[in-house]
Amino acid sequence: MSAGFAHGRRMGVDVGLVRVGVALCDPDGILATPLTTLRRDPKKGFDVKLLAGLVQEHDAVAVYVGLPRSLDGGENASTAMARDYAAALVRRLHAKGRDVPVRLVDERLSTVDAHRALLEAGVSRREHMDKVDQVAAATILQSAVDRAKATGAEPGQLVPGPAAGPPPPPGSRPGAPVVAHNGGDPGADHPAPGHLDGRSRHAGDAAAAPEGAPGAPLTTTDPDGEHS
Repeated sequence: MSAGFAHGRRMGVDVGLVRVGVALCDPDGILATPLTTLRRDPKKGFDVKLLAGLVQEHDAVAVYVGLPRSLDGGENASTAMARDYAAALVRRLHAKGRDVPVRLVDERLSTVDAHRALLEAGVSRREHMDKVDQVAAATILQSAVDRAKATGAEPGQLVPGPAAGPPPPPGSRPGAPVVAHNGGDPGADHPAPGHLDGRSRHAGDAAAAPEGAPGAPLTTTDPDGEHS
């Protein structure tokens, strides 16, 4: 292990149009394991709130968000969606007073590798939809952690924190941050570009189970007291 590798839990995130897979590793970065699947909520950004709550709950020291590129390295609608999502997570963590670095890391073929791993583990294709996002997140996380340990440098691109905005309006509470929903501009009534446009890169996303149906991704309770 490189001397430059900081001790602490790290989290991996695989962003899809319908679901978000989340994985976690041990403090020594030995093994990344699937954690949970969150259902996307582009309108209100509740999934981003839940994810920020998981970062806080597990005291993660870094978050790696998979950046899906085409095989030739180019960017597409899924790439823009992942960038927007990572930026929304940074803003949410900042609003909660959590200074946790979020990095975008190359995740080409992570979903393909996840499907292959599930098949090798004997998981039926019918059950893949509930598991593949978590396994893809674990693949992203393991690759990032292995690179960090080998080189002593954090992989990928650091997502910058929110820039200083204009002075708060008169009568507002001093120091209270203005946080947009899921990456949108403050005051906007619509989600950020890329969250609803384009097709999902995950197989089966279009047929995802509705909320409350058997096999639908579970959600958790946000530390702020909000529930899914």
